[in-house]
Amino acid sequence: MAEVVKAAAARQLPAFRLGQKQVYLPTHIITMLRKEHLPPNEACFQVPLTFTKFDLRDYLWNLYNVEVKKVRSYVKGRPLAERPNRPGSTYRPQALKIMTVELARPFQWPEVPTDRAPWNHELFEMREESLDQRREDQYNAANRIIPMSSRQPRSEDRKQLASLAKDLLSGKKKWSNQVQLDSKWDAIVQEAAAAGGEGKKEAAAEKIAQDKDAQDKADRTSPKPAQ
Repeated sequence: MAEVVKAAAARQLPAFRLGQKQVYLPTHIITMLRKEHLPPNEACFQVPLTFTKFDLRDYLWNLYNVEVKKVRSYVKGRPLAERPNRPGSTYRPQALKIMTVELARPFQWPEVPTDRAPWNHELFEMREESLDQRREDQYNAANRIIPMSSRQPRSEDRKQLASLAKDLLSGKKKWSNQVQLDSKWDAIVQEAAAAGGEGKKEAAAEKIAQDKDAQDKADRTSPKPAQ
């Protein structure tokens, strides 16, 4: 109990009167924007359209213990945009509400990190590439544009596959799939081995497999007897 009292006493009240609005499970999103031209005692935020100056002031104080002296706000309209999959149809996206606050204590942005791996930057780039590809596919489908596969840049998988095929053809590597065949092929392997000779063995195995395939196809296509 004594620790709670000490913590409350150590935290001084701001110079303004706090609001009494109680918010449970909020769904709003507040984004701090990096504006290089702002002085150190000002910060810029993108807030929901329903937010007021008092809401942002109380939000910063209650969550981050940041005291705000003054708040300026404006609503930024957005230009017309084309509807996806509907060429020629435009609409105006929802406006953005921007608030600039004057801080009691100055704030300085940290330097941009050079290593973004701790923030999963690679996953972010993959997501952006996927979204760009989806938008391009939607545009092509709406305008009836069929992209030719031969003119598309080759992926890394296709480059590795082409390099492997080149090594196999040149003899640098030997083919070996190291896959255990199903037990149903044991009889074919034994019959082919009995034929003797490497070339005869392969021909015999292929002939036996073709005969079995033909027999299976005949069994599937032959009419079933009436019950």
